[in-house]
Amino acid sequence: MTSVAIAERPQAAPPPSRTIPFIDPANVVVDSHGYVRKSLVVRLPRDFVADDLKELEVWRKVQKSGKSLCQFDALFLISWDQSWVAEAIVSQAAAGTATLAGVRIIQTPQRAKALFRDDTYAVIWNGGGYHVERIKDGHRMTGTVVNDKLAERDLAGLYPQKLS
Repeated sequence: MTSVAIAERPQAAPPPSRTIPFIDPANVVVDSHGYVRKSLVVRLPRDFVADDLKELEVWRKVQKSGKSLCQFDALFLISWDQSWVAEAIVSQAAAGTATLAGVRIIQTPQRAKALFRDDTYAVIWNGGGYHVERIKDGHRMTGTVVNDKLAERDLAGLYPQKLS
């Protein structure tokens, strides 16, 4: 008999572990407060994905704040880029965790047109509104405004104006 050496396949490297971002209590707003439960609107962090809603620990900072979740509270969750939203009910809440039930994810249509930009500046969505950034170094040039048209006006104001 001859011995045959079987080459082992190299094992694929495991994917790098991803740190799940915590939800900032400053991005949680009480929409309405009833006698039995409250309704909250939550803007999710930049790197948050829908699958992170399964993690109990993402609510740790919220649960230690004045906006802590209680059982049966209704949540309306908005992704950073507004590409999806979710509705859920808090099924269990503890000191540092919360469990969601009935999570319904809704994909929202993407922006039909790109935000305005020129060779120097760009209008940017920042998770709570729009502002203008300098393209070459990403420096924020204006404050946050509620819509892209106001940010375009702010961008125009960054250039010198001819006095008449």
